[in-house]
Amino acid sequence: MTQANLMGDERMVVINGQLLRLFGAVLLLFSVGSAVAAPDATAIMEKIYQAARVEDQVSTLSFSFHKPETQIRRAGYTMVWKDMKGKGEYDNKAIFFTEFPIARKGIAYLGWLHPMGSDKKNEEWIYLPELGMTRRIVPRDHAHSNEDDEFAGSLLTHGHLEPRPPRLDDHRLLEEKILNEQAHYLIESKPAHLGHGGHHNHGGDSPAKRVSWIGKAGLRINRIQFFDGHDDIQLDMKIEWRKQGDYWLWSRIEATHPETQALTVLEITDVRINAGISERMFHKRNLDKGSARFR
Repeated sequence: MTQANLMGDERMVVINGQLLRLFGAVLLLFSVGSAVAAPDATAIMEKIYQAARVEDQVSTLSFSFHKPETQIRRAGYTMVWKDMKGKGEYDNKAIFFTEFPIARKGIAYLGWLHPMGSDKKNEEWIYLPELGMTRRIVPRDHAHSNEDDEFAGSLLTHGHLEPRPPRLDDHRLLEEKILNEQAHYLIESKPAHLGHGGHHNHGGDSPAKRVSWIGKAGLRINRIQFFDGHDDIQLDMKIEWRKQGDYWLWSRIEATHPETQALTVLEITDVRINAGISERMFHKRNLDKGSARFR
């Protein structure tokens, strides 16, 4: 195998490692579709977190990454997802089939993920059509990024999208405001245990607090502002929803960096839910068969 191919391999692993940080979260943004009797911040956050989610889903995820005076980058995937409900100690399983950029079409990723906070390691595989092989992803594969991959400009991370268990934070109702002509609760959530200076004990760029804009009528989270330890906004994330059957599903997420005006947009289309997808489909032997069999 040439050095160029080796570098290409590593890029593919990194890209799908970035997906790992996103895909376990993208389906967990949800709405409970009803109001609470009293505006208690913790009760509202608990009610949203405990909402039922779909059993399985097949959909198209489209990312676009915008930076002022630079070319827009795009990436698209067919996602197949199943709620494992703790079976085998897994939270969910998912497959991502790369649809574009066209040079990466056919690359597929499989993840068996444990619940947030679990000590167990997730199990992941990647299929590389150029080599005709599937390989296991080990944690070190996620350690490096590359400016050439399509996620290099992404503002969204797993931490922005995954709903945190309310018990990890202290919640406070700040006020009520109008957004898109609808009344919203503004709830501030701060990690219950912070290090010195208001930062997380584990360090990094994790937000010091979040302010969630929650529609009073349906308890849908329509906006989340992430703040650093100096009370400056790190990220402004807006969420759009649509109803499908008995469920409210998010349809578009727009994340903006207020200072740089960089923008990441994530859209979900062609959604099919509760189709009875078998757990057996989430096996590495199916990664080379493509997404058509799920449509």
